Amino acid sequence: MKIYTPAGRAREYSPLALNYYKGCTHGCKYCYVQPMLKRFNKNYDHENVSIPNETGFKELEISAKKMQNCNEQILLSFTGDPYCGISPDITTRILTILKKYNHKVAILTKGGKHILNDLELIKSFGENIKIGATLTFDNNKDSLEWEPGASLPEERINVLEILANNGIKTWASFEPVINPEQSLNLLSKVVKFIDHVKIGKINNYKGIDKDIDWTKFLFDTVRILRDAKMNDRFYIKKDLLAFNKCVYLSGNETNEDFLNL
Repeated sequence: MKIYTPAGRAREYSPLALNYYKGCTHGCKYCYVQPMLKRFNKNYDHENVSIPNETGFKELEISAKKMQNCNEQILLSFTGDPYCGISPDITTRILTILKKYNHKVAILTKGGKHILNDLELIKSFGENIKIGATLTFDNNKDSLEWEPGASLPEERINVLEILANNGIKTWASFEPVINPEQSLNLLSKVVKFIDHVKIGKINNYKGIDKDIDWTKFLFDTVRILRDAKMNDRFYIKKDLLAFNKCVYLSGNETNEDFLNL
């Protein structure tokens, strides 16, 4: 269990990352982890969540100490949600180690209120942490169909607002975008209090992406963000940026590292 540099699309989220859960309880239909890890292990089952052992924590202690004060953001995590509900003390221990060595941490979760158990620890990071949620649907019916084990949309938004009211930097990830109108509705809700957003699309899932007007979605997205005075506080991911035909974007708004801690 070591801090590492992600590659490909994952690099757009953070210069560094740490994976410690393998598997997740959320059961998202669109999850990329199951097919990705099956390439290396045909018996891999993403619903079977594994957690790090003491050897893993010792490795992390060494890795975190070696990279102490590296001043680069570490994302938790790509192979499992930090607040998937399995052994929540694991993420508490991870955060404690990273704080000990003065690391900057970004969290992305669909776990909703589970994260509030670590509220005081998170607050102790000060400016060295930001908490994000993946926002996909604006109603319970669709959310339960597509991501049945994740927290419901209203809970995710409410938790982000609680965190913001506690002085914690917050962000949202709009990826995947499955229903553009719902994503735009969610965006309109969170721009009132959130610090920044990252926006992408959906790729290669049963042809859904081919039926969406991504140029219009990008235009409508930027309009909402501009109206909310969020200039330079959003990032358009490369897959969506490829469909830009008529929107001016600053260099910061297409710079994958600009919003990092």
